[in-house]
Amino acid sequence: MSNLKSKRKEITAQIKKNLIAACRVLSGEGLVHGFGHMSARLPDSDLFFLTPRISLALVKEKDLLVLNLKGEIVAGISPAPFEAPLHTAIFNGRAEVRAIARIHGRRANIFSVTDRKIEPVHNHGSFFSGGVPVFSKRDLISTHRLGEEVMAALGKKPAILLRGNGQVTVGRTIPEAVMMAIYLEEAADMLYGALQIGSPIPLTSEESARRKEEALPPVDLERAWNFFKQKTEKK
Repeated sequence: MSNLKSKRKEITAQIKKNLIAACRVLSGEGLVHGFGHMSARLPDSDLFFLTPRISLALVKEKDLLVLNLKGEIVAGISPAPFEAPLHTAIFNGRAEVRAIARIHGRRANIFSVTDRKIEPVHNHGSFFSGGVPVFSKRDLISTHRLGEEVMAALGKKPAILLRGNGQVTVGRTIPEAVMMAIYLEEAADMLYGALQIGSPIPLTSEESARRKEEALPPVDLERAWNFFKQKTEKK
C-alpha cells in the first residue's frame, strides 16, 4: 500500500472515530434524543459519512452510511435519514464545510417559533453575530429543492434554525460543527435568561468580531471538544 493510500485510510479511520464521538457528545448534552443526524466528508472525494436513521446515542462505526453528493448511498445497509438532502445541499453549496450536525436544542427551538432572533450577549454567542437565520417552512428537509432552500437561507452562517423543528450547525471540522451546536444552545439559553430579568444588551459587531477571534483558534476549539468528549467517555 502506498504512503498516500495508507495516510488516507488513517484519516478516514479518524473521521469515523470522531463522528461517533460527536454523536455521543450531542446526545450527552441533550441536543439530540431519538432524532438527529450527523455527517462528515471523506478526504479528497465527493463522498461523505452520514449517520443512519437511528438515535445518535446508539450509532456505531459499522452503522455509518457513505453517500455521494447526489445523495446516493454507495455503502451501508441501514436506511438514511429522511433529511439526507439537507446534507448534500450544504456540502454542495459550502466547499469549506466538512461536517454538519442536525440537532434539536430545546432552548434554541423556542426562538425558531417567535419573532425574536438569537443574538450574541456573551463570548460564545459571538459566533452568531448578526442573528441566526430561521427557515420558515415546517417541512422535513426531505427533497433536493428544500435542501437547496435551507442552504440559501444558511448562507455563510455557522447555524440555522428550522422553524419548530431543531437546528443545523456546520463546521470546517467535526469538532467545530459540534461546538457550534453546543454554543448555539448556550447562546439561546443566555439570551432567554436575560429576557426574563431585563433587556438584553447584545454584543456590538466589533465586540463579536474580537471575541470570536479569541474563541475560534483551533487550539481553543480542540480544548473544548476534548472536554466534552472526555465527559461522555467517563459515563
